[in-house]
Amino acid sequence: MGITMQRIHHVGVIVTDIERSMKFYNTLLGKEPDIRTDVANSAGLSRQFGVGEEAGDAKVKIAFYHIDNTSFEIIEVEQPNTMLDQPEVFHAGAKHVCFQVEDCDATYEKMKAEGYEFVSEPCHFDEGQPKLEGVKWAYFRDPDGNFLEIMEDPGKEGYVGREPAAGLEPG
Repeated sequence: MGITMQRIHHVGVIVTDIERSMKFYNTLLGKEPDIRTDVANSAGLSRQFGVGEEAGDAKVKIAFYHIDNTSFEIIEVEQPNTMLDQPEVFHAGAKHVCFQVEDCDATYEKMKAEGYEFVSEPCHFDEGQPKLEGVKWAYFRDPDGNFLEIMEDPGKEGYVGREPAAGLEPG
C-alpha cells in the first residue's frame, strides 16, 4: 500500500534575521505574516533538528504567510547557531520557492524598478515542450541568498488552486 499525500501544507526557508526577512517578504507578498511565534521550549523541535533531547536545545523564530492554498514559512534558527549555506540553484540540495504571477515580464520590470536583483531577465521554454508553452520565469534571491522565482504559467499546468491571495499586482 502506498502513501498518499493530501497537498503541500507549507514551504519553509531558513533565514538569518527574521525581522530583516519579514520586511523583505512583507513587501514582496504585500502583507504581514499571518502567524508569528518563537519556539524555545520544545523537546520535539530539538529531536527533529537532531541537536538534543531537551526543550531549549533548539530555538527558532517563525513567521507564516498564508498564500492561496498553502503557506510560506520563514524560520530563523537561534540555536543551534550554524552558518547558512545556500548552494547555487543548479546544485543538488538547492531549493527555491516559486510565486505564480499573471505577467512575468511586467512583474520583472516592476520588481527591478523597486530594487529586486534578478539572476537573469525572464526566460521561457523552447519549442518541443508543448505542456510548457508560454511559461516564463525568472530567479531572484532573498536577503539570505535563498532562491525565489516568479513564473507566468498561462496553461496553468503547474497550478492547482483558486485565486492569488497575496503578492505583487500584475503589470
